Amino acid sequence: MSSDPAAVCSHVAEGEAPILYAARAREGAPEWLFRCERAPHDVEDERLSSLEEVVGRDPSTVEIALHPRGTVLARASVGGRWHVKEGTLPLPGRPSRRWPSLDPRFAPRRGEPLDARDLRVLADVAEVGWHVVQAVETGRSHAFTIGLFRSFDHPEVVLFGFGPEIREAALDRLGARVRAGERFEDGGVADGILADRPVTFRVVARRHYLAYLGYAGWYHGGPRFPALQAVWPDAEGRFPWERWFSPALREAEPILSELEPA
Repeated sequence: MSSDPAAVCSHVAEGEAPILYAARAREGAPEWLFRCERAPHDVEDERLSSLEEVVGRDPSTVEIALHPRGTVLARASVGGRWHVKEGTLPLPGRPSRRWPSLDPRFAPRRGEPLDARDLRVLADVAEVGWHVVQAVETGRSHAFTIGLFRSFDHPEVVLFGFGPEIREAALDRLGARVRAGERFEDGGVADGILADRPVTFRVVARRHYLAYLGYAGWYHGGPRFPALQAVWPDAEGRFPWERWFSPALREAEPILSELEPA
C-alpha cells in the first residue's frame, strides 16, 4: 500500500528543526502537514514527503493520525505533550462495558513500527470509526472491520463472498448504522446491509481469529475483541447450515461460528 503524502516544511525536511506543529487537513490533499516553530511558512517552503516517513523519523507524530480531519496539534518542544489547537478532543479510552474481560491493547503501541497500511487504519478509525480490510490470504475472499469495538463497543464484523467493492460497501453501510446507534447481535437478522438479500449474524469462534481476522488481532493487541460474521443466504433464502444450501456457495462462505454447516 502506498503511503499517504505529507507536506513538510523545509526546515524539518532538511533536519534543521524539529516538528512542533502537525495538522490533518479538513479536506483535500495532502492530508497531513508538519512544520517547525519558525514563521512564516508558505506553500513554496513545503517539501513533499509521506506520513510513513515522518512517523518513522519521529514516532510521536503518529498522534495526528489518531485525530479526525480538521485537527491541528502543537507542542512546545520535542518530547513535549501534543495539545489540540483546533478540532475536537478525542474521547478518552474506556474499558468495554459489554466485554470488560477482553482488555484490548489498541495500536499504536510504544516502540512498535508502523507502515503505511497501519497508519491508514489508525486514520480511518479516527475519522469515521472503522476501517475495512480486504483479505485474500486464506484463499477465500472476505473483508472485515477494524475499529467498531474501540469506537462503539460493538463487535467487529466479517463478510465473505461477492466482490471487494460490494463487501466494502456493505461493511461501510453496517458501520454507519452502528455509528448511528444500531447494534447487531448473535442470531439477529438485518436488511439493507447487502442490496439483494438479508444477513444474519453469528459469533465468530476464537479459533478462527488468526486465519480470518489476523490484522484485527494486530490492532487490538491479540484476540482481545468480539467478532460477528454477517452470513448471507442463497437466492432461495437458505442459509449455509440449512439443507439444500449449495455446496459451491458453502466453499465461498465458510461458517466461523461453533455451529457448523449441515
